[in-house]
Amino acid sequence: MHIESGSINQCAFLTCSHSPQCTTQNQTCCAYILKHSLLFIDTFFKHHNLSYVIIYGTLLGAVRNKTIIPWTKDIDIGILNRKYLLTKKIRDELYQHGFHLFEAVGLPRLCVHKNNSNTMLLATQDTRHKPPDSIYEVQAYIDLYSVSKINDAQTTSNTSLFSVQSSSSHQSLISFQNRITIDEQTFPTIDNIEEHLIYFYTKEYMHDIVPK
Repeated sequence: MHIESGSINQCAFLTCSHSPQCTTQNQTCCAYILKHSLLFIDTFFKHHNLSYVIIYGTLLGAVRNKTIIPWTKDIDIGILNRKYLLTKKIRDELYQHGFHLFEAVGLPRLCVHKNNSNTMLLATQDTRHKPPDSIYEVQAYIDLYSVSKINDAQTTSNTSLFSVQSSSSHQSLISFQNRITIDEQTFPTIDNIEEHLIYFYTKEYMHDIVPK
């Protein structure tokens, strides 16, 4: 199912901060919006019996700092049932909860929509500015990567090998039992965490690289 990429203009135009000093507790920070977007998705997916895992940069921040990297623009999660997630029923329900599902650069993404009733998430909204017309103008969003099971792969009894969209050369072990801590709350993630982080961020992944 295709999502109209032009519908990105339903996203709120936010001026939240990506400062290295930002935290998930400060409403003016993009990390605050990302954290609360993740909390919503975790509850929403549980309600719909949808499985997901924390991956990429979000996993890096959780392992390294047990929080969300303050200068990141997105939460990275792997999803199993992409087809169901993209149905009109689910998209409409997401919108009713204040989130807009759109597609940009070949990937489904989720943003806070401009009519969200949660004023805390819209604390940095600039209503005088025209809505975003590209992903580069959206300051906080969730990337939804498809996760596909690799059949006939030999693993332990409770794990399976999966391929994650955009990184098919790297295989992730997933039991859906492993969890990672972000701000003292746990979220599902892959099982081969260290292998994943070394592959994407090298063996130096525990060393902070603060943007200039």
